[in-house]
Amino acid sequence: MKKIILIAFVAAFILSSCEESSMGVSKVVTYPTIAVVGDIAQTIPVGGTYVDKGCIVKEGALDKSNLIKTTGSVNPAVPGVYTITYLYKSEGKIYPQDSLTLRARRYVGVIDAAASAMNIAGTYRRNAGALGFAVMTKLSYPGLYTNNNPGGATSTGASTGVSVDNIILYVFHTTPTTLVVPSQDSSVGEFACTGGVYDATGAAPLYKWACVNPGYGTTARTFNKQ
Repeated sequence: MKKIILIAFVAAFILSSCEESSMGVSKVVTYPTIAVVGDIAQTIPVGGTYVDKGCIVKEGALDKSNLIKTTGSVNPAVPGVYTITYLYKSEGKIYPQDSLTLRARRYVGVIDAAASAMNIAGTYRRNAGALGFAVMTKLSYPGLYTNNNPGGATSTGASTGVSVDNIILYVFHTTPTTLVVPSQDSSVGEFACTGGVYDATGAAPLYKWACVNPGYGTTARTFNKQ
């Protein structure tokens, strides 16, 4: 009788051990990261030379940069903004749902000489709504700026020029009368501005454009320099 009880106990122990060892699958998922080499936004003069510095993808300690697909090109002869896009698709090693696609972008402005010589930095006020200030900040590249309030949303004060939304976008002044705001990531999602015009002929300079973002209408917005 004792032998029967002992055999039953051993069998139960072995069965229990097998079930525990097969419960679930332990996995360690390392998510890749993507980073543009050099500046995300930059400019060159018309007739200049552009050499792309590429992009880096790392998955843990592994360099997967050779698997990046790069699209886009720059035409140095034509003023404008050119977008270089880097894509990397990571395959799930254990579960398909671990697969993901990473994207990074670089913006290259080709700027004519007359626009390069201008400085349009300053505080501008939208000509509609209350206290819709926007600050155009000049960066180190000729013709490259940031704008902190592209839609002219209500600001915190009458003279601060500080936007509540604080949506920072790159702005390229490609010719004396042309502003280009390419589609880019922002704090409120994908954002671009179309039909950008800069006019310095009046009593005070102004610019106008239409916003492309689900939270904004399509009406052109005008901003006057303060």
